[in-house]
Parts: sequence; C-alpha cells; structure tokens
Amino acid sequence: MNGRIAARAAWGAALAAVLVLSGCVAEPAPTPSPTASPSRTPSATPTPTSTPTPDGPQPGTPTPSPTAGADPSWPAYDPADPGTWTIDFSGIGPFTVGRPMEEQVAAFTGLARDDCGGNPGVASYHAPGTWLAAVEFNGGDVGLVSAAARSGGEPAVRPHTAEGIRPGDSVAAVLAAYPGIQAHVHSSSASYFLTDGTTWINFVVEGADSVDALHPDDVVGLITVGTLEFAPKEICG
Repeated sequence: MNGRIAARAAWGAALAAVLVLSGCVAEPAPTPSPTASPSRTPSATPTPTSTPTPDGPQPGTPTPSPTAGADPSWPAYDPADPGTWTIDFSGIGPFTVGRPMEEQVAAFTGLARDDCGGNPGVASYHAPGTWLAAVEFNGGDVGLVSAAARSGGEPAVRPHTAEGIRPGDSVAAVLAAYPGIQAHVHSSSASYFLTDGTTWINFVVEGADSVDALHPDDVVGLITVGTLEFAPKEICG
C-alpha cells in the first residue's frame, strides 16, 4: 500500500511539471496602458465688430460757426442778411468797435461797399431797408458803427438789439424795451442812450432837436455803437 501512495505522489509531481512546461499557469493581468488625455481644440478668437457712428456732430464736438471772420469770437450771422445782425456794446453785426478797420473790411464780403462820398475813413454798405457804416478813428481801429433805416425793406431785415429794437422803431418801443432809459441831445440831435462806461449805444430820434421835443410816436432813424458819448451829426461828411 505504501508503494501505491508513493507512486501516486510521483505521478502528481510529474503532472505538475508538465503543466508548468506547457504554459497552463494563469498569466498575470495585463497592465492597462496609459490613456492619452484628449487635446483641447483652440477656440476661434471672435472678430471685433465696430459700432456704427451716427451721422452729424457728436456730443462734445465743436460745431463750426456759420460765418468765419477776422475775429473768431464774433457771433454767427449771415453776412448778406442784416436782419441776423446783433447790435450790442461790441458793435453791429460784422463790425466790432476797437478792432482794426482794414482787417474787418477785408473779412466782410456780404454786401457791396459804396464810397460814402469818397471818405476813405468810412466803410459803408447798402442793403434793402438798411444802411450800415463803420468809421475808422485815429490808430486805424473802428471807433463807431451805425445802422440806419432806409426805404425799400421791411423792418425785419434790419439789425436789432437783444431786446428786438431796430432802426425804424418808435420811441414808444424803445421806452418799453428799456424802462428808465435816459435821453440827451448833441448838435441839435436828440437820442436815447445806453452805456457800459466805455461804449455808448445811441438811439437817434428823427426830427427831435431837444429832449423835451421827444414823443412816443417819433421814429428812431439811426442806431450807433461807439466810444463817443454822442452820435455824430454826419457819418460820411
């Protein structure tokens, strides 16, 4: 019996050796190969789009003045339309008191110049219903500017003050526009006046030779702006 057991043990050992040699032993589990991370596809860069700019001047953009003259501070006006000209202490429309006469005449081309009786120191211009004159004082600067009412045009085509007074208006209109305004007389010519201390605006009344003779129905035929306290009796003479 012992012989049988020994024979079986020998046979089992031989079988195990055969199995090992024939490769019937379980193989180790395969090691997983590393998985490559998915690569990122670069996203497309958006193309910038421009916002359309509205037509016309934008906020903060200076708007050019309709009229460029020798003095850039001149208010806008239409050179050919005296009805757009302002009368104030600086002057009348295109002409400024205290600035060179030659420079201003050269810059103003709105109306044709006349010879004002051949006086070289006066630049005068005619428009329907209006006569404008600039007078040169010593030194070459404009010392006086005047606007007069003439026939052939409506009052609206004449220069005006900020209060709306034009040559050809009545004394009553002047008194209503400037309550308390004073009058004076010089060289038999009465006028109402305004002053800032250095410049005078005179509203010269037609046919009135004294302050006492002034009447609300009288007509202001001439308005002057200048460094003279009184309006001159003659412009071209």
